[in-house]
Amino acid sequence: MNVILVVNKSKTEALDFLKTVEEYLDSRGVHHRALLQENYTRDDFNDADAIVSIGGDGTMLRIAGVLRGQDTPMLGINAGHLGYLTEVSTKEQIPEALDRLIRHDYLRDVRGMLHGSLRRNGEVIGRGTALNEILITRSKGIMVTKFSVVCDGKFLSSYIADGILFATPTGSTAYNLSAGGPIVAPGSPVIIMTPICAHSTSSRPVVLPSSSRIEITIESHGEMVAFDGEHVIELQEGDLVTVRKANELTTLIKLREGSFLETLREKLDSER
Repeated sequence: MNVILVVNKSKTEALDFLKTVEEYLDSRGVHHRALLQENYTRDDFNDADAIVSIGGDGTMLRIAGVLRGQDTPMLGINAGHLGYLTEVSTKEQIPEALDRLIRHDYLRDVRGMLHGSLRRNGEVIGRGTALNEILITRSKGIMVTKFSVVCDGKFLSSYIADGILFATPTGSTAYNLSAGGPIVAPGSPVIIMTPICAHSTSSRPVVLPSSSRIEITIESHGEMVAFDGEHVIELQEGDLVTVRKANELTTLIKLREGSFLETLREKLDSER
C-alpha cells in the first residue's frame, strides 16, 4: 500500500500531526511519501492507493482540484477550525483512523463536482472543476457586477450584485452559507445558485436539478471566475460562463455514518 500525505505546513499543528502519521505508518510497514510543497500536480498521485490530507477543508479542496476525478480515496485530518470534510480532529484519533484506512474499514463517500467553462467570442478559453463552488465576482476596485442567467435555454433573471456563486451540496456549508444560501445534504442531486449582495430584494437563492446547464453572460467589466477559490480567470464584458455537473467525482473516506449531521450540529452549536 502506498499513501501520499499532503500537508498544509502553514498550520503549526499540521506538522505535529504529520510526525504522528508517519510514525504510525512506519510501525505498520506502510510505504508513504509527504508533499509539503503547494505546487504538487496530478502526477504526484499516480501511484497513490490513498491520500491523507493534513490541514483543513481548504487543503482537501486543493487536492480535489488537482486530482480532477482521479478515484483515489482521501482521508482528512483537521489541523485548523472545525471542518465539514475532515474526519479526524485530534492526535489521539489518528492511530485508529489509519488502522481502518490500512484495513479498508471505511465508507467511500463519493461527492459530485461542478464543471465550468469560459467562452469568449465563440471560443472556449478556460475551464475548471470545483468540489465546493464556482464563483463569479467583482475584481478589486469594481463596485458591482452585471450579468444575466439562462438555465436550460430559458431566461431566468438579470442581476446587479457583488457576484453569484454556484455550489454543490458539499459546498453548501462554505461560501454559499455565508452568502445566505441553503444547507443541502451531501449526495442531493442539485446545483445551488446564490446571488451575493444583490441590489434587488427579490433576488433569492435557487436550487436547481443537477442536470441543469446554466449560462451566465457577463454584462460589465472587471469580473473574475474562481473555482474553489484556487483557479481564477479574469472576465470581460460579453463573456459566457457555462456551469454544469462535472463528469469527475471526488471520493472521501468516512469513518462513521451520519458524520455530516454531527458536524453540522457541532458547527451550529458553536455559533450560538
